Amino acid sequence: MPSMRPSSGHRTRHHRRFGLLATAIRLPAAMMARWDIPKVLPVPAPAIFAGNHRSMFDIVVGFRLFWNFRSSMHIVVARRYFDHWLMGRLLRAGGCIPMETGRAALGGVKACLEALERGESVVLMPEGRVTPPEEHPRGVGPPGAGIGILAARSAAPLALCAISGTDEVWPLGRRFPRLRLGRARPTVRVLVESLVPLEPAERRDRERVAAAVMEALAVLLDPAEGSIFLDPAAGSTLPDPAE
Repeated sequence: MPSMRPSSGHRTRHHRRFGLLATAIRLPAAMMARWDIPKVLPVPAPAIFAGNHRSMFDIVVGFRLFWNFRSSMHIVVARRYFDHWLMGRLLRAGGCIPMETGRAALGGVKACLEALERGESVVLMPEGRVTPPEEHPRGVGPPGAGIGILAARSAAPLALCAISGTDEVWPLGRRFPRLRLGRARPTVRVLVESLVPLEPAERRDRERVAAAVMEALAVLLDPAEGSIFLDPAAGSTLPDPAE
């Protein structure tokens, strides 16, 4: 029997256009990388998904990953990319949310909160920028304030997207991604996990929330470290150590 495509209740008002963009990038994404992505999304909508940021290709991962579940999300993208006449129109059409830096970031946080209140999920990279290897010795760099503010002001569950391999597809400093064929393509791997629900006092502490998110992402990128922040009740997508 043919395998069933996974499904999800995560939908935004931009669902159709999100799907069109995801479908358009599916073939080039398959040409540039091999894919190892999970079979389930461990949290109901609305949720806050936080991922590490190593490459511009991470945006492609967002569309490719979530549309695999026929889901659509509001992906948070740096404001400067919306200034390009074509890229900006595509990002807006897909429901992406522009995020400034510094105090101006509050506008992006407000847009995320409004989406969550409508029952629509958001995806952001807490680091706020692509970090070079020397700045993320454990796989993640220092977080910005956005994830802490968002988590403190919303009760939506937190989920994690640990992404590896994208820096092999589109390394930092290159204007365009590398194009490799056949077995030479790097593997892009994504692990998705729920964060253990935090106590209300912890949830209101922006720095503690951000630290918990980054610690759990570091563990997903290197499972040997172990973590108290991953939620075993959600159904793990981590590999079985016995395999």
